[in-house]
Amino acid sequence: MKFTTIISVAIALCVVSTNAAPVSTTKVSGSKATTTPTPPPKARDPCADLAAQGKNSDSILKFNTVRDCYRAQTFKPEVAEKILTSVESAIGNFYAFIDNAKEAHGAPFKTPRVDLLAELKKIRRTKWKNDYDFNMALTYLTFSANDGHLAYRSDCYHTAKFLQPISLYAPVVNDVQNIRVFFADDTQEGVPKTALTDCIVTEIDGVPALKAVQDFADRTSAISKDPGVRLNDALASTSWYNEWLISPGGFASRWEVPKKNSMDYTIQCASGAPQKLTVPWIVKPADAFEFHTFRDTKTYWDVQCAAPLSPYNNRLSRTANNATTQGLNYRVNEVPATTLFRERGRIQLPGGGKNGRVGPIQVISKAKEILLTATTAFYRINKSNACVAVIASEEAAYYKFDPSDYLQFIEGLEKLRDGGCKKLILDMTNNGGGSVDFAYFINQVFFPKAKPYFVEDLRSNKYVQGAAKIAVKQSNPRSVFDARGYVSMATNKVYTDDSMFTKGVNMKRGGVTQTYSQKNYFEYGWPFMPMAKNRTLPWKASDMAIVTNGFCGSACTMIATRFNIVHKVKTYAVGGVHKRPLSYFSFPGGFVMDNESLTNDIKQLNYKAKGGPSNLVTKSTLNVAVGEIYATETSKVPLEYDTKYFPANVHLDQDPVSARNPDNIWMKIVADFK
Repeated sequence: MKFTTIISVAIALCVVSTNAAPVSTTKVSGSKATTTPTPPPKARDPCADLAAQGKNSDSILKFNTVRDCYRAQTFKPEVAEKILTSVESAIGNFYAFIDNAKEAHGAPFKTPRVDLLAELKKIRRTKWKNDYDFNMALTYLTFSANDGHLAYRSDCYHTAKFLQPISLYAPVVNDVQNIRVFFADDTQEGVPKTALTDCIVTEIDGVPALKAVQDFADRTSAISKDPGVRLNDALASTSWYNEWLISPGGFASRWEVPKKNSMDYTIQCASGAPQKLTVPWIVKPADAFEFHTFRDTKTYWDVQCAAPLSPYNNRLSRTANNATTQGLNYRVNEVPATTLFRERGRIQLPGGGKNGRVGPIQVISKAKEILLTATTAFYRINKSNACVAVIASEEAAYYKFDPSDYLQFIEGLEKLRDGGCKKLILDMTNNGGGSVDFAYFINQVFFPKAKPYFVEDLRSNKYVQGAAKIAVKQSNPRSVFDARGYVSMATNKVYTDDSMFTKGVNMKRGGVTQTYSQKNYFEYGWPFMPMAKNRTLPWKASDMAIVTNGFCGSACTMIATRFNIVHKVKTYAVGGVHKRPLSYFSFPGGFVMDNESLTNDIKQLNYKAKGGPSNLVTKSTLNVAVGEIYATETSKVPLEYDTKYFPANVHLDQDPVSARNPDNIWMKIVADFK
């Protein structure tokens, strides 16, 4: 017994010694003894750990590793100053709505007033703890304008995505709106095997669930000035884009680092006892993660942050040269709001298949698929003379040698016409825009005798006027500042000089008088238009309807608002906040340009004036709305801020069935046709 006790004590001492803090060692040399402290263990490099964890796109990353790697990037004042200079130039010289953003606006808008240049000065004066916090401040500043065209983002901090296995939505049941579970992946940690679908979520992280989601959406969604559209953007939604997809929503699929490594839910299922769940975030590599390249914090900066954008990470649909050589109206840059929406991915359900299915779920059962094209899915509703064109985007290319994207759209409509369709619904849910020219084309197809375009203007300060004077002397109009690329609203003729910019119009916005160009529009025309008389389409405005969830932006807006404002086609908006008007479109803008395209445009002009755009020195992107469109030729307020046009004619609440099956919404609209 005594022997056993001694052994136990010895083992205990060994354990204590193994885990004890480092101690000093004493070295005796002759009569002198020197003490050398044992160095503490070297701290682990979080970016080295991230490199080890991120082997491929299927890797699972540790929450703390990503967070700590981001925070390990020290704030670099000289780099920050160059970034701020680039952002100030792009916004200060070219952003169309810089002064509108300073003003207060009425319903359905609920968006803060923001002086972007003043806020940039505050960011410059702030002493930042690290580079991540600095970049997040810039991102959220651009988001605060609630303009889907305006965004700064650093790919340095988009290398990971944070996913919740529980996706949410906000249906109205028995005239009450609650946050409910749309889908729960019970194979993931923290998710019980008991069915959670459609259970009510009462609290999230100790906050009433609807408030928690709305607060998040208001802070992170730049998609709309309407809080109802922002709420839709944060939640799960079903829409078509090459196939039927279910987006998890921005609340469950994030690029920013959440405040903690899990989310707490209080969930009420029917009459059962409330369940309290703690569900960890699933962290995976995002598209910007450069595998097998960086080794530690320093090389993470070199590879993921400091390097210029590579084709792998560049999200622009076309380069500036490709766009301008064909004419500005063919520009198909993907807007930031659309990029973020698509990067969220989809809810992965078991199984698969297209033709109206998502995994094992039959999304479309009340209509028959007629034709799928690059932009649109065409359906005939069962036992009805009504049809649907689901227009997912306007990302259509037009080339003289290949106009197939345009011709296929006409083909789809002709199939509906020839099949006896008397009523037509245009479903433009989650449509982030695309080509201005394709939007004009759709307007012309349906209303061949009406003007298909919107008039617009651009900023025309001294810097822009200087660029315009040089641009007009080029042999071919390739610059956004070349007036020869625009048609005068006043004369309906293409400009031949720089007067569009140099003889601009002074307007007072946000307490400031600024000069804008003369109103203009893009030249248009297609060799196969107008359609032959024996091929014309039968639908009048009263035979058509437009339905969206509010996420109908940019070029999509140019179709939806043209149909409604000019031709009085009835509009429906789905979801949003119960008993509050909901916008059927968002961020109409005009046309968007990225900072790199603006900088290259000025460089090819060899324009040397001070204060011009400059390339971002890190792997970052900045997009701004350069042009601003107007609802009518006599409008004084750009459509982006002309609040009277935003609310849909009819606001439909989301319900548990229509949220998963859009054809249920179609049936409600069919019943509404006269």
